[in-house]
Amino acid sequence: MINKSLGFCSLILLGLGLGELAFSPKMVQGAEMCNFRNEIVRVSGAYINKDDIWVTKGWWLVQPGECMVYPDNWYTYVEVDRDQTVERTYLLDLEDEEIQTVNLCVLQDRYTFYNGEEYEVCDKHHYGFSDNSMQTFYLIGSRREIIEYTR
Repeated sequence: MINKSLGFCSLILLGLGLGELAFSPKMVQGAEMCNFRNEIVRVSGAYINKDDIWVTKGWWLVQPGECMVYPDNWYTYVEVDRDQTVERTYLLDLEDEEIQTVNLCVLQDRYTFYNGEEYEVCDKHHYGFSDNSMQTFYLIGSRREIIEYTR
């Protein structure tokens, strides 16, 4: 009887501990981007690493009707192709929401890029592409963003 009680108490404590871990504000939350367009969108992500350096990475392809989950401390830039950026300025008009932006270098091939916050750095490291550019990345936090056609 005592062993069963100890086992039951251990399960309760384990459950409480896991519950605290799962719902702790210190745990990483996720942001989600869903593609409601009839075309594939390309996503580039950016974050500040532990050495306080901007890191940008790309590209993730999000198929029509699919969603992408990523860390909520990442800034994102979305395009259809090199010539068509997805308009996201509506994010800045959300009431009671603090959306942050940063301009960072985007390379048009699969990439990981460091210190891309200055245009000169982006232009200098063109890696054979002449259409690298500075683009606006948005930090949406732990929420869902729907990518759709805008008017």
